[in-house]
Amino acid sequence: MQDGSVKKSEVVIPPIVDSGLAKMKFTVIGIVFLLQIVYFCGVYLLSDSGSYLKPADEFCNDEKYMVGEFKFCTRGDLAAFQTAAFIPILFCGVVGFWSWQVSKSAHLKLPQTVEGRLFGRLPEAAWLGAFNFSFQLWDFFISLSIPEHATPIMLTHHVMAGFGGYLSMEHTYLHYYGAYFLGCSEISSIFLCFVDFSRYFPPVEGSLYHTWIEICKVCFALTFFWYRVINWTLVSINFWSDCINALQGGIHERYRPGKMYCLYYFLFINIALTMMQYYWFSVIVNEAMNALA
Repeated sequence: MQDGSVKKSEVVIPPIVDSGLAKMKFTVIGIVFLLQIVYFCGVYLLSDSGSYLKPADEFCNDEKYMVGEFKFCTRGDLAAFQTAAFIPILFCGVVGFWSWQVSKSAHLKLPQTVEGRLFGRLPEAAWLGAFNFSFQLWDFFISLSIPEHATPIMLTHHVMAGFGGYLSMEHTYLHYYGAYFLGCSEISSIFLCFVDFSRYFPPVEGSLYHTWIEICKVCFALTFFWYRVINWTLVSINFWSDCINALQGGIHERYRPGKMYCLYYFLFINIALTMMQYYWFSVIVNEAMNALA
């Protein structure tokens, strides 16, 4: 630093970064392998589960799902998928919540500057990027074998979200914001996993399972409102402000030369996901009003 005109953050945040995927490739392979093993084991163990894990009628419209001596409808694939998916969602939710709100490492370990928030490296966020990319990669291919999941919208979502996780991991992008968008916001998804499971396998009213699902519905609605509507909006405003400053001030080209498309991609998916959050919340509110009525 020659004349003091260079900001401190420019010394702390290195402009040149190594390939994140090269560093995390075995982690990515391990995560995909783990999810696949859990899924295969679930499908095998639940291959004749129709007598005690009865799917909703709408998921039994194909004769191939009628198995066993008494021809019970069995959807071990749906149960196994929900079980496997819960692993990365729980990991991301807990790690993101811890780094954002408990240890506050996202705020304390990274310089609170445009450079620090957009280009600084946070170990927790690197793991979140790896888990997000691995999960979306696995989810895309496994969804092709599950009719309920193999919809164009869901498959497109996996590609877009997975590519975002890849860019964050590969080029050390947005680790500060990744702690929230890839991690903390998944808190609501932890409860959604149970709610989705109950959609496939409805509980008997009055059972402990039913009581737990009703609790999860309330927790999901509250955490969704807090993490995916209120705080999501506030964090997104700060994210856009940092991105605009990085583009206008030439900071981006100094720290990630030739990677401008990455920042524009993140801005695009932020708009898309924000609109989706608002739409989903309107659906949640409408369902809650119908339930109360």
